[in-house]
Amino acid sequence: MARRAGVSRATVSHVLNGRGRIPEETRQRVLAAASELQYTPSPAGRALVRGRSDVLVIVIPHTTFGRNLQDLVDDITAQADTHDLSVVVRFAGPDPEETLAAVQHFRPVAVVDFGVLGAADRDSLEASGAVVIPKLRPDDTLENNANFTIGELMVQELLRKGPRRLVFGALLDERSDPFGPARYEGMKHWAQAHGLPIPRRMEIPLHLAGARAALQAEFADEPIGVACYNDAVALAVLAAGRDLGLSVPGHLSVMGVDATAEGQLVSPRLTTLKADNGPVMARIAADLTSLDGRTGAHPGTPERTRPFTVIRGETT
Repeated sequence: MARRAGVSRATVSHVLNGRGRIPEETRQRVLAAASELQYTPSPAGRALVRGRSDVLVIVIPHTTFGRNLQDLVDDITAQADTHDLSVVVRFAGPDPEETLAAVQHFRPVAVVDFGVLGAADRDSLEASGAVVIPKLRPDDTLENNANFTIGELMVQELLRKGPRRLVFGALLDERSDPFGPARYEGMKHWAQAHGLPIPRRMEIPLHLAGARAALQAEFADEPIGVACYNDAVALAVLAAGRDLGLSVPGHLSVMGVDATAEGQLVSPRLTTLKADNGPVMARIAADLTSLDGRTGAHPGTPERTRPFTVIRGETT
């Protein structure tokens, strides 16, 4: 390519990588030569030069998740494309060391962590040259966790029409749950702050017999409000309540998370919580921009300010 354009290899490198102050006429000659030779960048060659790949690994928890997390992955993939990064999605296994080794195998330039990596894992990846994002900040405490806020908001919606006993409906399956504990803590925090009994926690499988047994064990004569891990759990609780002859929302009020289409197609229509991914994506975008050596305007507000919208149905 340098021979075709009549320039040095260093000049070709500067033009193709957008570095240095190259005269426009020279830059056009190099780009024309690249087009004539049908040049495409080699990720393998770039990795050899840089000592790392152009791979961005997204580490997803070994958990059951809905549309919201899937949308986040799509948004991150689109953002990574603007930085010429290839995206690999890795689902965490039950063994943290195995997951870490699998991520390190790609020699990634960056890793997006959705709550999988511990402090030691982050340190290990940073030591190998990868950037773990979102970057931790001093305000990344439990109280500033978006899931903590979800728990608080669900309590307020469930109590909107009057007092009732509160329960957190966790998903019972073989996967781990990195999101539910913070939501339950948010529920407990709000209840304690307002002088209410500590909400109980029940585990709901996604089949009628198990969900019915779990709900029956919790229900007494007083009205009950169940804040569910996601819409699927909420639908299981509603099915169990119907099987037990409970009125909704009289005896049983139910709220989900994720605002799925299924929850809006059933009767009674499910009340649920929808998250706006904008603030999280702004934080990730700023971290990705910093990889290019540019100064990104890093969001100064904690994740707790992430907007949520209550989609009010007929179950609260």
